[in-house]
Amino acid sequence: MISTSSSDEKLFETVRDQQNKTAFEIVVHRYEKKVYGLCYRLLNSREEAEDMAQEIFIKLWEHPSEWQPKAKFSTWLYRVATNRCLNRMRFLKFKSFLSFNSEFEKYTASEEQSPDLDLISSEISKLFQQSFLKLPERQKAALHLRYWEKLSVRDVSDVLDVTVKSAESLIYRGKKTLGELLNSYNS
Repeated sequence: MISTSSSDEKLFETVRDQQNKTAFEIVVHRYEKKVYGLCYRLLNSREEAEDMAQEIFIKLWEHPSEWQPKAKFSTWLYRVATNRCLNRMRFLKFKSFLSFNSEFEKYTASEEQSPDLDLISSEISKLFQQSFLKLPERQKAALHLRYWEKLSVRDVSDVLDVTVKSAESLIYRGKKTLGELLNSYNS
């Protein structure tokens, strides 16, 4: 029997073994915002992120046997999403379609803030987004997974298919480079 409290692994085993739509819908509901968020952070385009997230879930439905129970489902899903986004980024760069979109997510604006604080918050968010986009792809992915998805360094290493030391290095270098880029705006 399918339950919304079933583990990801149990649900996806049901999807894989029985093509159960209810189990798949529960998995999609659990992960659609996280997958979209990862795609958006890496691709910096709402349209691209929506398309990529949709493609990822279609692929999951059409090829559920690609997930093997030896891997934690969420780690495997983040790896699939990260790899697909990195491949898409390479394609977009190659085709010169990559546009640096000025849209960004507003993380800290409150309805009670004054217009001045909204403007400052907006400018800080814009500078952060511009700096984040300048990071190398794998550093962007590592930072997003670690700080926005709140994955452990071990899980980041699994998603990116690198050693824990390499994941730590990507996170460290990403933070350092991001800090340097942000500091350069103050100069």
